[in-house]
Amino acid sequence: MMNMVAKKYAKAIALRADAGEFYENLRILASAFALAKFRILAESAGIKKEKKLELIQSFFEKFSPNFNNFLKILIENSRLSCVPHIVKELERQNAFKENIFLGVVYTSEKLDEQSLKELENKLSAKFNVKIKLSVQITQIDGIKIALEELGYELSFSMKTLQNKLSEFILKTI
Repeated sequence: MMNMVAKKYAKAIALRADAGEFYENLRILASAFALAKFRILAESAGIKKEKKLELIQSFFEKFSPNFNNFLKILIENSRLSCVPHIVKELERQNAFKENIFLGVVYTSEKLDEQSLKELENKLSAKFNVKIKLSVQITQIDGIKIALEELGYELSFSMKTLQNKLSEFILKTI
């Protein structure tokens, strides 16, 4: 549901002449949602809408009246929590326009920049498109690469490798 709403807002923003300004401001605002206290404030019905608007306006040195009106609409319709989803959708739409596909590498430890670039280059060559990967640290025992827009997912698990190796050894005996 949240993604559907975010897609509608993102589509409307992408058609605007000042879409770049909206994106940058929303990106700043989305970073605040990383804080649990801010999320609680933004989603709280007990805090007046005017106070929420004042708080959000304090994040910016200057912004256009159009962006201010957009914030008012989000607050009035209780859609403030959609901001991170709107930013992700705008990034996805922008990447799609530039023929860049976004992907995520799930791993238990951080990948260095060179390894990430190498993965991007190999996948770009395989699919004949430009691919931009981000790393997400998880508790999986292995590595998983997901390219959602291309419908591609690759995973390698140590547990699976051990099972296959055991199976192979048992077959040879």
